[in-house]
Formats: sequence, structure tokens, C-alpha cells
Amino acid sequence: MRTFLAVFIVVTVSADEHVTINGTLGHNFLLPCACSDRNESIEVEWEKEHPNAMQVFKHTQTTETFCGKYKERGKAFLSENRENCSILLTNITAEDQGRYRCSFYIDEQYTKSYVTLNIYACYSVFQTADNSGGVNVFKCNVKGRYNKTEIEWELDGVPLQNSITTNITQKYNPDDPTGLIQFYSQLNTTLNWTSAPRCRVKAKDIATYNSSDCNADKNVQSKLVYNYGKDQRRSYFYIPIMFVLGLSLLLWCRRNVS
Repeated sequence: MRTFLAVFIVVTVSADEHVTINGTLGHNFLLPCACSDRNESIEVEWEKEHPNAMQVFKHTQTTETFCGKYKERGKAFLSENRENCSILLTNITAEDQGRYRCSFYIDEQYTKSYVTLNIYACYSVFQTADNSGGVNVFKCNVKGRYNKTEIEWELDGVPLQNSITTNITQKYNPDDPTGLIQFYSQLNTTLNWTSAPRCRVKAKDIATYNSSDCNADKNVQSKLVYNYGKDQRRSYFYIPIMFVLGLSLLLWCRRNVS
């Protein structure tokens, strides 16, 4: 037998687009997904993968639906442009943070892209001090949109806590007419420090961003992490899975013939 026997498997790997968007709580954000040359007979889907996997949006030839908590907060653009599978999410919450997947088909090829949405809580911080009396008083006034907020005091990078010489109190007002939540913290101490303590604002579960005007700031930063552009490139890898088996069979046949 002189026939050379080998079997090859062809694996097609789509180069996936991955975009990271950083933005502030309460604003609207576009999750981009370009889908030129998509197969319109197969549905387009958006899913949140991590954390807490759930379906966000589904588009078919006859229907278009936002699911669950996104039902009243989503807008799609496929009716205006069949090559634009992006979606707009409004009034972003801390629970919206995570990784999203947009999926569709180009001919029969499954194609997907990813968007990671990082949410920041924006705060305006104003600190004052009054050292005129026997007790040194430091006040920290904070405005923000996120109620899961903590105010911490530190001196030269070292956290401060209640003690015999230092008293820290906190309160907040959720009914500010600006629509923001007001947080207050006051530190009273009988100690005479050589430097002033600083208040530090920390949001639970999401990142913190300080600004003089949180209503004006819509984006902290938008960064394209990985993008293959309009056309999804495909790489082909030819893997000789049964090359060794075929060669062994050939040698065995030649030995029997001889």
C-alpha cells in the first residue's frame, strides 16, 4: 500500500471583539456591537455572562424584546440599521456591572463580541475644619447617587476610629432636592495633630470616583481593549489529529505486503 493516509480537522476561530466601558452610576451607556453581513434569518442576542448570568435582549425577524430588569431600560437600533446590534441601557445601576455578550451569525458562522461594563459611584466631597475651641472639629460633606456608601477618616494614611480622644459620627439625607444623597461625617478630637485628617469616601461593591459635579460627568473613561474592526477575521488551524495513526497503518500494511 503506497497510499498515504491522514485525516485533518479544520477549526475556525473567530477573533472576538472585547470592549471595556467605565461609567458613572445613574447615566445611560451604549454597549457597542457591529454586526455587518449578519445572517438576518437567525436571531441576535445579548446576554449578561458575569456575574449572575441572564438574558438581556433578543431580536428575531418578527420580534424584539428586552428581558427582565432591562425591559423598561433598553433601546435597540436594528430597526434603524440592520448592521448595528448595539443596545443602549439607561439609568445604570450597580447591579448592571459585569460582562455582556452580543451574538449573531455571519452566514452559518457563530460570531460574538464582549463588553465589560464597570460602574463607578461619583461623589462630590467638601471638607472643613474648626480648630478655634478646645475640641478640634473636622467635617466631611459628601453628595452622591449611591446609598451603599461609607465615609472613613485617616491621618497620614492611617485609619482613625472612635477612642477616648476621638469621636466620629455619621448620618445621611436621602431627600436632597438635587436628587443626590447627602452624607455627613464629623470627627471631634482633643488631640492637636501636626497634619489634618482626611475623609475618604468608599462605595460598596463598585469603584469610587470623585468629581466637583457628578451631574455633569457622564463618562469616567471609555477604553477599547481589543478590536478587530468591522470584519471579523478568522484563523484556520489544520490539526493532523490522526496523522500518527495513518502513518502506523501505512507501515503495518507495507510490512504485511513484504
